[in-house]
Amino acid sequence: MKSVHLSAPQTGALRTLPPMTALMAFERAATHLSFRRAAQDLGLSPSAVSHQIRGLEERFGARLFARGARAVRLTAAGESYRLVVAAALAQLDEAGRDLLGQATGGRTELRVSALPFFTSTVILPALADLPRHHPGLTLRLETSHQYADLDSAGVDVAIRFGRERSSGLRFEPLVEVRSLPVCRPDKLGALSTPAALADEVLIHVTQQPRAWPVWLESVGQGQLKPRGELWVDSMPAALEAAEHGLGVTIAMHPLIRGRPGFGETLAAPFAPTGRTGAFYLVMRPEQAQERRIIAFRRWLAEAVERVTGP
Repeated sequence: MKSVHLSAPQTGALRTLPPMTALMAFERAATHLSFRRAAQDLGLSPSAVSHQIRGLEERFGARLFARGARAVRLTAAGESYRLVVAAALAQLDEAGRDLLGQATGGRTELRVSALPFFTSTVILPALADLPRHHPGLTLRLETSHQYADLDSAGVDVAIRFGRERSSGLRFEPLVEVRSLPVCRPDKLGALSTPAALADEVLIHVTQQPRAWPVWLESVGQGQLKPRGELWVDSMPAALEAAEHGLGVTIAMHPLIRGRPGFGETLAAPFAPTGRTGAFYLVMRPEQAQERRIIAFRRWLAEAVERVTGP
């Protein structure tokens, strides 16, 4: 966490320190580059946010935003001030969490949004080790395919596939993955080549409609027409359907190795293809050095290593 140093006031009053409401309005507007979205975060009207920011500009005699017909952007002075204000607010937030932790026996909560497949193959199998390594850390885990808004959804960190919607956020790579078809082991004998998938039902995940077409194209079967298709709403559901013998689905290698039963109730008829994508740990840059996030990052890296290691 970047340290924020405040010089001792010369006259007994912090004359350049604005009200907290104004600082929060500025930080939200600077993060979103939108007075409307800042107002939504703070439960204020856009005009109230605008009034708070104009008060800051009048106080300092400097323009913080350049206002256009349809958008606003930070001036150089505004960007410099944003960095300091964001770090200071994050430091105050962490101090408050430390006090809360003392009041609740030293426990600290971390709110995590993660994709269901990553949760089931990496986080849940390793979760029993978390109290032993970090006894003061409590996870509030939300599994969802939706991109969590770290600014307004009450989420501290997120685990995402790919780098979409990355503006203003810090992305740390966790693991690269490749596509790997999987099915019930008794189907392996009939799947000697990818062309044999024409006699199978292909199980698709709604949020990943291109997974099968991309894989088939990569093995020279771009025109293949399967016997049938089944669509489900999540990767765990697709894997369960494959375990029940309903068809063949696409999993993510090497994370699939962390699923209980892989190699027994699920097997891979073919080798994984080239790099498909990567999972990332996502956070606000100003919170990257918070103790609770550092502890979670260290534990998560070990959890990934358990699945992907030799």
